[in-house]
Amino acid sequence: MPPAEDNKPESGLWKDYLNRGSVTKIAEEIGRVDRGFDQRSFVEASIDKSFSDLELKQRITAIARTLHQFLPNDYGRSMRIFRKAAPHLGGFENWALMSFIELYGLDHFDDSIAAMKDLTRYGTAEFAIRPFMIRYERKMLPVLHRWAGDSNEHVRRLAAEGSRPRGVWTQHIESFKKDPRPVLALLEKLKADPSLYVRKAVANNLNDISKDHPDLVIETALAWNNDGNKHTDWIVKHACRSLIKKGNPKVFPIFGFTSSPKVEVRRFRLSRKKVKIGSSISLSFDLVSGANRSQKLAIDYRLHYVKKNGKRSPRVFKLSEKVLGSGKTVMISTRHSFENRCTRIHYPGEHRLDLIINGRVVLSEDFSLAR
Repeated sequence: MPPAEDNKPESGLWKDYLNRGSVTKIAEEIGRVDRGFDQRSFVEASIDKSFSDLELKQRITAIARTLHQFLPNDYGRSMRIFRKAAPHLGGFENWALMSFIELYGLDHFDDSIAAMKDLTRYGTAEFAIRPFMIRYERKMLPVLHRWAGDSNEHVRRLAAEGSRPRGVWTQHIESFKKDPRPVLALLEKLKADPSLYVRKAVANNLNDISKDHPDLVIETALAWNNDGNKHTDWIVKHACRSLIKKGNPKVFPIFGFTSSPKVEVRRFRLSRKKVKIGSSISLSFDLVSGANRSQKLAIDYRLHYVKKNGKRSPRVFKLSEKVLGSGKTVMISTRHSFENRCTRIHYPGEHRLDLIINGRVVLSEDFSLAR
């Protein structure tokens, strides 16, 4: 994803990073490199009457298409212009340049690959690279293996992000969803990367793979978890988050959590059974050990949200990790907000909360959400 920008818009919306000011900046930097570029006409053509109604990716695509109207017909020359302009532009502005490559670069493999490698340092080419991975899979894999050994963390991250079978806001790579072994061979080179930026991409890639091949990711996690590298340990835990949320019983022992823990839930309480949208609810309970040894517990809860169409959609939230001694009791509490945000709009109806310990639902409670 693009990095955070300093000139945050008042709306707080990502799409509003791309406005007249940012389009003017693109025009100025390209005009600095290419004196024949018509800056004023480009800005006016980009910021037309419909621009304010467009969402983020629509704005990016619109700017890229307008660039195509004003840049030279020589694709290689356009890439040379981009590579000189990119260091002076922000992440969202560079995303528009990357979209140009995505839209118009597929028939110009060498120029596009060289440009993406350079431009990803100033934004991200994770979206632009997807069509190349799909059309040129065999040709791209050696490129990604080279990038995995690059000295620049942004290039190494692109190797991990560009090979994700699923990804976010982008096309899936169906061949990797069916057979992720070529991806795993690439990730082996990045599993102990010193950069957190790269490690997050490796973990996200493995998390994608786990949705179609859970046993293969568990096998990989077991192998990586014993290599004695703290960076790899972090990747393994982050990569298995979907397996943990789904309660896959094979994943918990990898992290030392007790299989089939013996615990009793007492004094479980939701602060209210009728909650208004915009308010919050409190959850509390005691966990009592029924084992004669210590138990390591992953304590989560799952909310079954009511969607706009009336159906329920579950989402898991982490509560705590505890080591509970023999015969011991621990009190757990949290507060959950139902305030509407850009990432989640709440709808009235009957919701359900599941309490989950080491992947197993141990208790469920219904409550209603109202306007």
